[in-house]
Amino acid sequence: MKKGIKNSTNKRRHQFYIVEIICAILLLVTTNSFANTTSSIFDLMSHQEVLKVTMTGDFETLRTNRRSGEGQIITISFVDATGKEQTWNAEFTLRGNYRRMRCTAMPPMKLNFKKSELKAAGLAKFDDMKLVTQCMEEDEDSKALVLKEYLTYKLYNELTPASFRVQLLKITYIDTHTANKTKQWGFLIEDTAQLRSRIAAEKCERQRGFLAADFHSESFYTTALFQYMIGNGDWDAKISKNAKILSKEGKLLAIPYDFDFSGLVDASYAIPNGNYEMTSIQERIYMGFEQDLAHLDATLAYFKTKKKALKETVKAFKILRATERRAVLNYLISFFDASDEINYRAKKMWTAPTIDAQID
Repeated sequence: MKKGIKNSTNKRRHQFYIVEIICAILLLVTTNSFANTTSSIFDLMSHQEVLKVTMTGDFETLRTNRRSGEGQIITISFVDATGKEQTWNAEFTLRGNYRRMRCTAMPPMKLNFKKSELKAAGLAKFDDMKLVTQCMEEDEDSKALVLKEYLTYKLYNELTPASFRVQLLKITYIDTHTANKTKQWGFLIEDTAQLRSRIAAEKCERQRGFLAADFHSESFYTTALFQYMIGNGDWDAKISKNAKILSKEGKLLAIPYDFDFSGLVDASYAIPNGNYEMTSIQERIYMGFEQDLAHLDATLAYFKTKKKALKETVKAFKILRATERRAVLNYLISFFDASDEINYRAKKMWTAPTIDAQID
């Protein structure tokens, strides 16, 4: 079933709605946004587009014991903005579900630093970050996959500050078990606790059973329409699947993550969501609440004001090869070209949250 969104015939009213939604988005993220001004380990590593890092540890044991929750102490070295070499120890544990078991190269990991060491260095308490790795074997397609997912986070950053920040890495892995040295791409995802601090939000203890009325509407529309724009069929705010649910001023925010199953990223291993009878990863299905469709005019108008900036973000990302940038641009443009009609389809069955959705 397709639900059309009618364009407003009153230009001034349309502009008022755009201003209204921008103000609503800013209101959600500016209150106490700078309550914690101390730099974090993530901030320390985020001073240039690509940070070169060396990670030294027993990666072979991590890779061969994928079902184990046991971690390894890994040494991380990089040069900070002042030119000083930084060396830190962190516990690396495998995370996730799908990629954790299917990556033929380095599985996705979680980094956990010691709060005492962060404090001694004058850094904020935010001690863990997710590391998205170059999951498949070393080739251009594998590199493009991790770069496109990183770029997807940057596109969402362009739409709202209530989003996970990311830092692109060129990683040299030195395996102490095998003595092998490999170079791959990856990126870090901001600690959820730091995101909460930035936008003055709190943890939400509930994990499922959410209703439309539970959410800040304008913020939720932005999340759901973004997921529609990138063609992501692998999320569900109702059960906090690939969406971090936070609480702010008595309402909820759904902050999306994990975009590898989206049509924009187009991972070779991604499969269409059968719960929505999707036939292709490229297919767009609106997976918010059906009642949202009557209220998306302002959000859609806001997205249109950001169209140029979104396109420029893609064009400027020269690390991604030109053919892939063109494919990403074409997919974005196809959203705007057909934005007068949003494709909604009811979910056919209930699915429990994956392990991925439960990991902070």
